[in-house]
Amino acid sequence: MEKNNDVSVSQIMEEIRDSLILPEKAYFFDTTLRDGEQTPGISFTHKEKISIAQTLNEMKIDVIEAGFPVTSKGDFEACKAISKLGLDSEVIGLARMAKLDIDKVIEADMDSIHVFIATSDIHLKSKLQMSRDEVIEQINKYVSYAKEHYSTVLFSAEDATRSDLDFLIRANLNAIESGATRINIPDTVGTISPKAFGYMVKYVYKAIPSDIRIAVHCHNDFGLAVANTIAGFENGASEAQTTIMGLGERAGNASFEETAMSLYALYHLPMNIITKKIFPTAKLIESYCGGKVKIGRLQPLIGQNAFSHEAGIHAHAMIKNARTYEPITPQLIGISRSDSVMDILKQSIKFGKHSGGHALKAKLGDLGINTNDQQFVKIMNHIKDFGDKGHEVSEEDFLAIVKDVMGEIPEEEQYVILEELTVLTGSITPSSTVRLKIRNGDFIEKVASSVGVGPVDASVNAIIKCFKPMSNIKLLNFQIDAITGGTDALGHVTIEILDIESKIIVKTSATHEDIVMCSVLALVKGLNLIVKKKSVEMEKIPFKKIE
Repeated sequence: MEKNNDVSVSQIMEEIRDSLILPEKAYFFDTTLRDGEQTPGISFTHKEKISIAQTLNEMKIDVIEAGFPVTSKGDFEACKAISKLGLDSEVIGLARMAKLDIDKVIEADMDSIHVFIATSDIHLKSKLQMSRDEVIEQINKYVSYAKEHYSTVLFSAEDATRSDLDFLIRANLNAIESGATRINIPDTVGTISPKAFGYMVKYVYKAIPSDIRIAVHCHNDFGLAVANTIAGFENGASEAQTTIMGLGERAGNASFEETAMSLYALYHLPMNIITKKIFPTAKLIESYCGGKVKIGRLQPLIGQNAFSHEAGIHAHAMIKNARTYEPITPQLIGISRSDSVMDILKQSIKFGKHSGGHALKAKLGDLGINTNDQQFVKIMNHIKDFGDKGHEVSEEDFLAIVKDVMGEIPEEEQYVILEELTVLTGSITPSSTVRLKIRNGDFIEKVASSVGVGPVDASVNAIIKCFKPMSNIKLLNFQIDAITGGTDALGHVTIEILDIESKIIVKTSATHEDIVMCSVLALVKGLNLIVKKKSVEMEKIPFKKIE
């Protein structure tokens, strides 16, 4: 796979390249169906396992660990079914150092076998209750047996990172002498740093024959699984054992998405992976997790925020050149967003309290909306105010805000202005007091109070009461909608009101995060429209003199 031009990473990566023991090619061993399914609460159906295997094959994963055949009838049947699919990917089965386990892999007719035994003192003492010599005997016996049936045998020294390094080498060399063709170095409990793991992998790399492929299998207990996997590749490893979305025991395994794209973008390693299938594959696996494990919003590459930008400085630069704040184009991993300004504005620029004028101007221009300076400032202020209150401004919220501001009556044409609104509610009957400024020649203030079945009803009644001496208003229709889901969503109110005297009917709307204020603003806007229409029909607005 050639390096894509849609990548921009640190030039230091090239400067250190000669100091690393990088492989000629990166191989990927996917264990989503085995270790991934060991995620607490996750259990894939037979049909889902078949689908996952086929999807991994389409993405050109090199080795698929289909399962642990001896664990259950269902796992055995899935392993056997996947083995019969005729996939291009190698299908491997897991087995302990036991004849029954190995026989189950053979019976499932799998392409290759993965045998393991623990080598750390804590596992030998507390779990296996075996001596080191007894472990070596088991390795020699069962790797040899596996080799009688398979040309490809992978050996894993479980809990390698907590094993004595010299004993680990001894175990690996015995496995190789007995027929193992590949060696895996597992950080089973995520107990090592990248530098230390790199040291260990290099130590093994120098001790074993050069034709033996070294795999690394890292867990994420301290959040270092991907970093440790990468450290392994810098020091002689050539196969990454990963899972989609980082599924796995406890805190999970090294994420395939992060590992693959790191090796692709940072190291330019050749690989078989079709990167454009990365995101769709992750979404498929997420759907099979039944909501128990979801792609995190901040999850690298595939999370909702991975290619989103709010800060004004960032958004401005993104419009000029997407690589300024995105190391890769999202299209590279199968996200349908190109680097065109239109796509960036529609899909990646988010608005909130950190937004800047350049992004807003570009967004409005993309929508074909022309604003005057006053409208532009109002839209920006509304967005920032909404963000300051802890709300996320969704695309729907943004469009509602723009529509609301663009539909406002210019200040010089306003006849009714809301000055103050006070609402009381709780265990008492809801009541509202409003203070309006009404232009009847000069502006005068008018105050009225009313009660209602709720705060919205009370506020609407108070405004109609306040306005009644000048014009008798009847509310014909009132509709409240949430722009987006959630209790913090922007509210959108649409009303239809009738001026009984002139028979003028107007329909208006308003948007606000407070549903009471939203209702009041819609009504005030409607009153202004009625007065404006009446003033067009008559030279003088037929208001009664306000006492």
